Order: sequence, then structure tokens, then C-alpha cells
Amino acid sequence: MKKLLLAFVILTVFSTSAMADAIGLYAGGNYHYNEASYGDAPETDTSNYSGYLTFEHFIPLVPNAKVRYIDLRNKEGDDSAAFNAILFYQIFDNKLFKINLGLAYTGVKDYSNDSADLAQAYGEAKIYIPSTGIFAFSEVVGGSVTKDEAFDGNAGLGYTFNPDSLIVNFSLRAGYRYQTMTIDNDKAEKDQVNQGAFAGLEVHI
Repeated sequence: MKKLLLAFVILTVFSTSAMADAIGLYAGGNYHYNEASYGDAPETDTSNYSGYLTFEHFIPLVPNAKVRYIDLRNKEGDDSAAFNAILFYQIFDNKLFKINLGLAYTGVKDYSNDSADLAQAYGEAKIYIPSTGIFAFSEVVGGSVTKDEAFDGNAGLGYTFNPDSLIVNFSLRAGYRYQTMTIDNDKAEKDQVNQGAFAGLEVHI
């Protein structure tokens, strides 16, 4: 009986560790300092925020999921923003690097409060420096099959404080983000560009 109980405890511990590695929930938020431009208007400086939630699992053929919201407001009265709902597959995921590829639904609204819905491609990559907690990252959403266009790309560096934790770990991230959108709604189309540095925190459960 004692041997059976011991075997059960050992199996439970290893199963919990394996599930912790195979299932992950990421939540993060960033603060952005942007240079914003719209058409021929002069550039302005804005402070914005963004947030995201990612769910990864071990089930074959079923995609992982991510949602993102990016506030792009430049002045009182505009509702400029971008939203992504992403389905992706982990192509590689090991101690040295990680590559995710997938498809995204993107909803955007510009400074004139004109909006568009797009189907886009998604890609994410991370490179880890072993035994340091330091990593480099990049993420891109782009492409369009309509006359409306949008692009969102970012890259930077991060540091994970407790990478070996099986319960929860925290990462600080900082980098540069470049976003653009062009919405053609039978008026004169205008490019909106938001670009600048960002910093934020990510929690991995």
C-alpha cells in the first residue's frame, strides 16, 4: 500500500511538471511612447498602452490562441485602436529558440474613426540566452487581401526573473514598435503611422 501511494505521488509530481511545461497562459501589458502621424498632418507625440493574453497547449492540430489590444488615441475624441484575434501553431519551442506562425483577424480604427477588418499573417520568434534569463523577441502581424492595409511589428529584449519556476514567472520587456494602417473608404486614403519605444511586464502561469 505504501509503495502504491509513493508511486502515485511520484506520478502526480511528474505529471504536474509535464502539464506545466505543456500548458501556458501569458498575460502582458506595455506602455508606449509614440510618434504619431496621419496623412499630411505634422507628427505628434503620444503615450499609449497595449495588452495581450496568450493560451498555449499540447493538443496536436488544435491551434494556440492570442488576443491583443493596442490603444492608439492621439487626441480627445478619437477612438483609434487596433485589435487582433490570433490562431497560431508552435513550429519550434525549445531551450534556445521559439517560433510561432499563424493567422490573425485584425480590426483597426484610425484618427478619422474610419475602421476596417482584415485577415492577416502572424509570426513570432524568441531567442533565449541559456542560463541568463535574457531573451530577444520579435512579433509581426501583416498582409492584406483587400484595399485596406495594416502592419504591426515589434522587436526587443526581455529578462525573466525566475525562468525555472513551475508555477509562475515574470518578465520585463522593452523594445521598439512600428504600426501603420491605410483605410480606403471611398475617401482620400491616408496613412496613419505610430512608432516608438515601449516597455512592459509579462506574467507566465
